[in-house]
Amino acid sequence: MADKQKILVCGDVDGRFRTLFSRVESINKKNGPFDFLLCVGNFFGRNNDDWDSYKTGDIKVPVPTYVLGPNDPRHTPYYPDIDGCELCPNVNYLGKRGLYRGSSGLKMAYVSGIDGPGGGSRHSSSSGSSNDQPEHFFSEADVTAVRDACTRSSSGSFRGIDILLTSQWPHGVLTGINSQQITNDPRGSKLISWLAAQVKPRYHFCAMDGIHFERPPYRNHPVEDGDAVDFGGGHATRFIALAGVGNSQKKKWLYAFSVIPLERMAASELCQRTTDETPCPYPKHSLLPSATMSSEQPTQFFFDMNPGRRKKRPGTNKGQDEGFEKKRQLVGNQELCWFCLASPQVEKHLVISIGSEAYLALAKGGLVPDHVLILPVAHHQSASAVPESVRKEIKQFKLALQKFFAKRLKVPVFFERNFKTSHLQIQVVPAPAAKGPELKEAFEECAQKQGIQLDELPVHAELEQIAPPGTPYFHVELPSGDKLFHRARRNFPLQFGREVMASKNVLNLPGRADWRDCSSNPEEEAALTKDFRTAFQPFDFTL
Repeated sequence: MADKQKILVCGDVDGRFRTLFSRVESINKKNGPFDFLLCVGNFFGRNNDDWDSYKTGDIKVPVPTYVLGPNDPRHTPYYPDIDGCELCPNVNYLGKRGLYRGSSGLKMAYVSGIDGPGGGSRHSSSSGSSNDQPEHFFSEADVTAVRDACTRSSSGSFRGIDILLTSQWPHGVLTGINSQQITNDPRGSKLISWLAAQVKPRYHFCAMDGIHFERPPYRNHPVEDGDAVDFGGGHATRFIALAGVGNSQKKKWLYAFSVIPLERMAASELCQRTTDETPCPYPKHSLLPSATMSSEQPTQFFFDMNPGRRKKRPGTNKGQDEGFEKKRQLVGNQELCWFCLASPQVEKHLVISIGSEAYLALAKGGLVPDHVLILPVAHHQSASAVPESVRKEIKQFKLALQKFFAKRLKVPVFFERNFKTSHLQIQVVPAPAAKGPELKEAFEECAQKQGIQLDELPVHAELEQIAPPGTPYFHVELPSGDKLFHRARRNFPLQFGREVMASKNVLNLPGRADWRDCSSNPEEEAALTKDFRTAFQPFDFTL
């Protein structure tokens, strides 16, 4: 995608799919192409009769579309996976809460649902979201998790994000302006207003109250650090509420705009003032009842133990520990994700090599002793959504590993499961070189037995073209150059990649298909890591 994004946003669809998509198709032909359509508010309604035609593909959705989750318990059955999934071809549900990061650098935070009972009480589960309230509610844990995801996605000082999507209005957004045009006071959420103040979106969209309202831009509070003031956080936010699709009052329900991602803008350009801007309507130091760091944890276990030391690079006076610590300092606050390199949770004794954008680590509970992972240093959910700089360095690690394993008469298989994971992990499992020609058949045979549709990607197809950010998927790259892809559904087997590699026709290690059956103590892991690091050193481009 180009640096400048062309985006459409609509209010409550309420099941009026034909009205929405026919209008979008017309605008896209006349003024497009648009990169995607965002839907806030209620996507489903009382009458969803046309939905089956879109699910089957009989009626095509004209542009990639991203929607928020249910605001009504009657709508939850339409969402197969509350954590995010594909609803129909070209329509993806973003998830309950999170941060979308496009390949262009666009950052978009979102919170689905409405403020739960209590309006700020913390109900957190092991994943950081609510486990004792209905799926159409969000809690304090959800908004703090989004705040944390946004701040730790920054490689330096946090400046803000491009877009915030919420179905519900923020509380107090009308403060400081003449709002007589709004006759019905919308039910605002204090959690949403707190989140908006924290993440500093350039655009904030919401719906649900049947109101079209565009607030004069408000200037975000600057970030203060002692006597110094960082005016990078003092850009303006445009708050826009949209009416329902096809409403009889002819109120505006579709909004078109273009935006250059914030991270590609100079601070002077970002903070230019407008003649109609107003002060921030939210308190400068607003605190949640228990606003501490989110309890969000990934759904897969990786790092959680004590740090070790890295071996010094031969011929230099500086140890790898020093380089490790310097790189940790560059990646911002990523304390809560077990996969982010800056997190204190990381077991440094498993880290093999660290680049500027990605790193290599021994897999915990590996299928074989030389089973490793390629991971981004900063927080990115999938390979389809990483910036080009990260994608480039991941490819460098892949090439280095191919050369490394070739010397040992092995071939690496790279696979990724972007389903029920929070941080990109590319699994790298080597197989004997003689098994290389059989690997494609092994994956296809295992997929057929489990009812999984594996599609072969065209030679020059890029993953981000096949799987827009937010799409759950399984992807494998074989030594032959073949790439197989599956859009993951609700019951996709989490160990599928390992099961294939552990099968009789590949490594013949059926007892090690589940990583939880392959535990070892930290001393054994440290020894395996040291051996791999030493052997890999001639191929390590980071040294």
